[in-house]
Amino acid sequence: METTLNDKLRDITSSLSYFQPEFVITLGIILTLIAGLFPKIRKSSSLQLLCLLILAVTLFTDIRQWRTLGENPQHLFQNMLGLDKVAVFWKFLIGAGAFLAVAMGYRGREATDRQGEYYSLVLSVVLGAHLLAMASNLLLVFISIELISISSYLLTAFSFNKNSTEAGMKYLLFGAAASGIMLFGMSWLYAFTGSLHFYQPQFAQMMMNVDTIPLAIGCFLVLGGILFKISAAPMHIWAPDVYTSAPTPVVAFFSVVPKFAGFALLVKWVIIINLFGLSPLSWSSILAVIAILTITIGNFSALWQKNVKRMLAYSSIAHSGFLLVTMVAFSELAMQSLLFYSAIYMVMNVAAFMFVHHVERSYGYTDVDQYRGLIKVSVPLAIMIVIIMISLAGLPPTGGFTAKLLVFTSLWESYSTKDNPWMLYLMVFGLANTVVSLFYYLRIPYYMIFKAPEHEADKGKNLFSFENFLGFVMVLALLLIFFKPDGLMRIINSVSFAF
Repeated sequence: METTLNDKLRDITSSLSYFQPEFVITLGIILTLIAGLFPKIRKSSSLQLLCLLILAVTLFTDIRQWRTLGENPQHLFQNMLGLDKVAVFWKFLIGAGAFLAVAMGYRGREATDRQGEYYSLVLSVVLGAHLLAMASNLLLVFISIELISISSYLLTAFSFNKNSTEAGMKYLLFGAAASGIMLFGMSWLYAFTGSLHFYQPQFAQMMMNVDTIPLAIGCFLVLGGILFKISAAPMHIWAPDVYTSAPTPVVAFFSVVPKFAGFALLVKWVIIINLFGLSPLSWSSILAVIAILTITIGNFSALWQKNVKRMLAYSSIAHSGFLLVTMVAFSELAMQSLLFYSAIYMVMNVAAFMFVHHVERSYGYTDVDQYRGLIKVSVPLAIMIVIIMISLAGLPPTGGFTAKLLVFTSLWESYSTKDNPWMLYLMVFGLANTVVSLFYYLRIPYYMIFKAPEHEADKGKNLFSFENFLGFVMVLALLLIFFKPDGLMRIINSVSFAF
């Protein structure tokens, strides 16, 4: 007993050295809460600068972790967490997305008197996302998801009006149901295997001895909880109301951070439920159906939206479907495409919300038809919005085109190898939906350029701000990545995937 206890203590002690980013975030949560107690700090931009500093330090530790980590994954805290370069890449994307979302509020803070709570909740979501990206234990998966979810419910209501409160309540109800479904599925799998360490070969071997129907029920229940986190059909219902009513920086934050954490978990989950290729269920076909539904519902629902944020909400759902395409292909190239698409999606989606936030704050425009003649008001702003919309649609010369090209290339390669007809159906539906998406993505540029403004607005109003500068840098990055994608691909190619 003493030897076992000493071994456990030694394992925990050695694991702490790989936990530096999470320590920084935890310390940041405490610091922002304490700093928020002082009125002078709370009413200034100091708390936001503190949060940006904490996220910058977190990104620095992630980069250092990437450089020092070897090819073999590190199993931390008695196999509760697994740290490899894939997890570090996800953590970096999560931290970068959070940094950009926090920077959006640099000159337009929501709820000044509650800044301490606001930034603490943001950091809590980031901490939960970091843990979920590394989780290899069902209990830790559930705890991480709840940390993300509960903080997200509160952030949704941070506009402190009737609509945001209603959206927060809907999010809470849907989230509680999804968590209950997921926990019920986990209990089934624990009963089948006697283990919570799902990301291990022994777990999959025990699942092979289970009858098909109960195994399918348990796996589907857990999958439902993951689909809720990535806002994929049919668990996407919460997204439009939350995106419309929550503060725009919070919406930008939701569109990337929980989604990336969910996909980091989904990759591991699909590896396990495939049972080394011996699963009685064709999970590639099942995920293909889910991807088709997600892309179709997202794109066709976005066509009818008048509110820009609600349109981008359905756009985000459609992009979840395109990310799911890589789960269907599920090859080395597909996983590389997933990471590439995620990085591009983070840049273009946050940039979109950044400029929507600027237009909403400066001119009061919330609907698409209010963007009439915006190019006459601010040519640079209109040009940057046009480039972002082109990238979201997946057209050249932007990184969005390169990302979608990689995704469909990986799908075609897998179809050629596995000859699964659902992969072909998915490719046809995906390409057709890309055409459909042009009708709503290009509607904003059409109104900005070809429609006359209803009334005069101040030219160049508040154009020179920190968040607009970041948006300009992201637009340049989208253009550069089209012509020079090799830098990002070189980083992704250094990641090894376990199948």
